[in-house]
Amino acid sequence: MRMFREGERPSTRLDPRAELERAPRVTLTPPRRSWLRRRHNHRVVVARPSLLLLTTEALRALARRLELVGKALVTLGCLSGAVLGGRQLVRHVVASPRFALREIRAEATAHLSREEIVALSGAAPGDHLLAVDTDAVAARVATHPWIASVRVRRQLPSALAIDVVERRAVASALLGTLYLIDEAGRPFKRATLDEADGLPVITGVARDQYTLARAASEAAFRRGLELLTLYRTDDALAAARRAGGAPGPAPRPGLSEIHVDPRAGFSLVLYDGGGEILLGRDDWPAKLARLDEILAALGPRGPAALRAVHLEGPSRDRIAVRLAPLPAPGG
Repeated sequence: MRMFREGERPSTRLDPRAELERAPRVTLTPPRRSWLRRRHNHRVVVARPSLLLLTTEALRALARRLELVGKALVTLGCLSGAVLGGRQLVRHVVASPRFALREIRAEATAHLSREEIVALSGAAPGDHLLAVDTDAVAARVATHPWIASVRVRRQLPSALAIDVVERRAVASALLGTLYLIDEAGRPFKRATLDEADGLPVITGVARDQYTLARAASEAAFRRGLELLTLYRTDDALAAARRAGGAPGPAPRPGLSEIHVDPRAGFSLVLYDGGGEILLGRDDWPAKLARLDEILAALGPRGPAALRAVHLEGPSRDRIAVRLAPLPAPGG
């Protein structure tokens, strides 16, 4: 303890160290940060910006936007100029005399001449070759009933080539009048007498039936063509065997008609004598082989003696055959 002399007063001045020791201590704990989400910082406005600063910032933002708009306008102008220049260049090339049409190349077919194909195309010398619509030319040529497919090509600098594939008539169909039928079973043209000469006729499908059920009618035509192909193919193989010296059946007689019946199936009508061969709907190779045996057994009278041969039934041991009557002794 400090002792004071007489007349000496204690000093009221405190020792800074002692004052610091006696002061209350405050511990500052930093806020906890969650790992799930980040706490937003609080913005404290220290001072309010001046009007001059706000005006300057606004002018700078406006200048940046005007700069972007100017660049966009310049780019758009360049693109528009390029497009217009390209269009003018294309027009100049298309209209150039170097690419004027001078020759139309087409070959005649069995039923169309070259002049008819050129007339159907609608193209003429002097047209701009690069401006010719090849699809439209092909569509105009394909309107002819004998044309199955068309291919049109540009041959630079001045030629147009038209390649045509013609239909092949394999039979005719009686649909009120005679129509030619192609390999797909589609009637494509009204037949003249010269065009139908030598072609078998498919009967049994009326015109109104074909109009109402076109798909089913064409399917029946295709089945008839399959039977016709089988009839002729077996005959050709037999002729080849006979030509090679091997024994084979006699040649099959010519056909004049293939009849389609919704219930009885298909039947063949012979050209000589008009005999009818009823074959039904299936097992045609075996039935045609039996027909060869019957034709071989007719002897000198030949196929003209037949009136009907019933091969449509399930029985193979017995076949009903109806023959023409024998001629009178004096006839």
